[in-house]
Order: sequence, then structure tokens, then C-alpha cells
Amino acid sequence: MTNQGEQISSIQSTHLDLPPSCLEFCPIHPSYFLVGTYNLQKNDAPAEPDDQDEHEDKQKDEEQLAKAKLQSRNGTILVFNLVEGRFSHVQTEEQPSALLDLRFNPNAGKEDICAAVSSTSTLALFKLDPSLDRPLRHIKTMDMTTMSNGALTPEPGTEVLFLAFAWHPSRADMVAITTNTGHVYIVDLGGFNGNWEMHSEPVMTHDLEAWCITIAPCIDPAVPFHEKAFVLYSGGDDSILRSQTCVVLEQEQDQEPEPDSTRCTIDCSLPPSKLRGHDAGVTAILPLPSKAGKPSLVVTGSYDDHIRLFSLSSASPYSPLRAHNLAERNLGGGVWRLKLIDIDDEPGGGGEYLWRARILASCMHAGTRVVELVQTSDGEYSFRTVGRFEEHQSMNYGSDFHPGSVEQKKLTVVSSSFYDKLMCLWEMEL
Repeated sequence: MTNQGEQISSIQSTHLDLPPSCLEFCPIHPSYFLVGTYNLQKNDAPAEPDDQDEHEDKQKDEEQLAKAKLQSRNGTILVFNLVEGRFSHVQTEEQPSALLDLRFNPNAGKEDICAAVSSTSTLALFKLDPSLDRPLRHIKTMDMTTMSNGALTPEPGTEVLFLAFAWHPSRADMVAITTNTGHVYIVDLGGFNGNWEMHSEPVMTHDLEAWCITIAPCIDPAVPFHEKAFVLYSGGDDSILRSQTCVVLEQEQDQEPEPDSTRCTIDCSLPPSKLRGHDAGVTAILPLPSKAGKPSLVVTGSYDDHIRLFSLSSASPYSPLRAHNLAERNLGGGVWRLKLIDIDDEPGGGGEYLWRARILASCMHAGTRVVELVQTSDGEYSFRTVGRFEEHQSMNYGSDFHPGSVEQKKLTVVSSSFYDKLMCLWEMEL
């Protein structure tokens, strides 16, 4: 491939104790970032029973073996502080399960709240307060069975992993979660401290693992109660991008509620969309800001090594979406995570483009990429790689940039890789 962009070298690096699976900077305390880790423990199988008690012990040993196989992962949340171009470790929060995703709340006034999902179908909330000696404080953890009031319980001998989740962009106490069984669920957090409610009916279902999820505002004015609607996008190992428009039908006030702590009923009766166009599992989804009445623009990443831009539109809210591939590029590795850096919607680059978005991409075995998506003067879209970091020797799953660095015309990035447990700090001029 040509035009691979600037080769970037690290400023600082370290090896972690456990494999890093996810990483994110705090938007309200931008010098702090968290790293979630995923550790597969080795468990000893039960000993073979003696002949004389084989029959009575057989079932017990099978149950012990199943339990050992299902409870074989743990992890940590690591807190780091990035000051004057160097990061330092601040805190380690041990976790009984491995972490698969970790994200801060994007809503105003709640940006110090972080959630994490785990290998034992738990959702945990934390609050980051730099004034404390141990700045990351645990708020609460609940599992799938408890959140669903027993309606969702793994069958004996099976396990449900929460693979990914997304915060609602305007309802601070709502998230969507995906599972290894292919399901997408909505969870109402009820003001964080109350009893959380997982809606027992999945909003969407993939044939295989549901790797990623995001929630976008509804920009279609034809959708009934569109001001209360939102759009879910999920990607699965079945190579499908799915979409579902949901509407908040009613709200019931909780005890002493805050504006963002209301229970709700979600209507997902509008037709779902099943969108093809990927040659392998869909692993990352990034909706771009779009104007009302215009097609939605969504960037995706896939195990097939490609980043793609799709235009999504439908004849009416009661018709499934149609996807049109506007651009794609091979980034050399599976595109696991995408994060928007910035958008320039004014013509620039000496007439080179009408519109530009810059994106940070975690590309598994290929390392990290900084990618530009531009719309040229003829209306066509194209991707190009402008920077690449390739010091990682294994899968790059977690990467993020310092939120304040973009304003200084540079990108300050922390990226990580899984099997070699390597975490690196690097910079690129913008």
C-alpha cells in the first residue's frame, strides 16, 4: 500500500502487569486516563475420581470443571496521570472479572463518571476525583441477572460476556450493552445509585458476537416524537451492521429525581435495518455529525482490515435503511476502535477539500493510525493515512488522545497492545 503517512516514534513506554484491552482519557480531568485489563487465568481441572466413588463424584466434578472454565478471567483498572509529556501510575483498582470496555460519560456534569463492562456480564460505575489520594472511586456494580430481575440468566454451563457498551449522548443514565451471544440490550441506570434496570428484550440480535455498539441522535424529523428518539448501531461477527431507531414513549419520575434520573419506556417498533458491505466482522462504528433531512454518515471498522464510510438513508421512518458505500481504505490490520479527533466543515487545504474529519484508529496487529476523511470539491469522499505508530508487537485494542492536545495543534496519544502488555505515549503535529 502507498501513502501510509508519517512514521511516529514513542516518547515514553512501559510494560503493564496484565494485557490492556481498553483505554480512555477523562474529558473533564484531561490529564488522567484509565486502562482496563483482561487476564485469562489458568485453572486446574479437578482430579479424576477413584473407581469406588466414581458415580457419586462424577456430577460434582463436572460442575467444578464447568465453574473453573467459566470463572477464569480477572482484570484491573489502572489510573494514570499525564503531566508535562510524561505519564505516571496513580492507582490500581483490582477487578474480579476481565474488562472488555471502559468509557466516560459524555453528558455535561457527568463526565467524571466512568463505566466498565466485564467477562462475567457485569456493569460497574466509577467516579474520578483527582482531589483524592485514590482518585478512582467505585460507585456500584450489578450483573445481568440482577439488572433484569432474573429475566436474563445464563444457562448452566454457559457464560455471557458483556463485550462493549455505549452511553446515550443526551440521557446521562442510559447505556446500551452488547454480548457474546449477539444481543444488544438497553440499561436504565436510574440516577446511578438506585436499582438499575436492563430491558429483558434485546433491541437487536446478531447471529454471532455483537462486537460494538454506539448511540446517535435521531436527525430524521419524520420519525414520530423524533426529539425523544435515538438510533442504535451495532456491529457483529456476522459481518452485519445493524440499526434500530428507538423512541422514549413515557417517563416516570423516581424518588427525588434529578433531570437525568428518570425511568423510561422505550419503543423499538420501527423496522430494524440489516446492512451489508463488510467482508468480516464489524468491530467499530463511528457516526459522524449529520444535518437534519440529510443521509446519516457512519464510519465503520472491520476485521477485514478496512475502514469505510457509509451513507444511510430510507424512504420513510417505516422503511429499512439503505447503505451506500462512499469510501473505503485498507489500514493493514483489523480496525478495532475508532475515535473522532475533529471535524473541519469549512473549505480548506488550499481548495483540497470541502469538508474533513480526522480519526484515530486502533488497528490490531498493524498498530495505530491517524486517518483523514475528506470530501473533495467534486463531492467525492476518500480516506488517507496521515500518521502511523507501529512499535506495538501485538494487538492494538486500546488507544486514545489527550482531549486538550488538539487545541494546541498536536495529537498526544496513548496506545496499548494486548499480548506484549506494552503502553506507549506519542505525539503527532496536526
